Amino acid sequence: MKNKIPNSWLFGVLGFILATLLMTVGFASTFWIVVITVLASAAGYWLDKYDFDFTPLVQIFKRK
Repeated sequence: MKNKIPNSWLFGVLGFILATLLMTVGFASTFWIVVITVLASAAGYWLDKYDFDFTPLVQIFKRK
């Protein structure tokens, strides 16, 4: 894989983001931001893995 991002850059950016969140909003808020992000990405992974089709749901809320 030629376009793979090196882990040192990835974790460096992740550390910077977490440090910024901890300094600005505090530990508890940062914890919940991380938990919700992990849950949302897991849900997206599972929806993608099982090829969930959102078409019926979109049709319910679509303007006529």
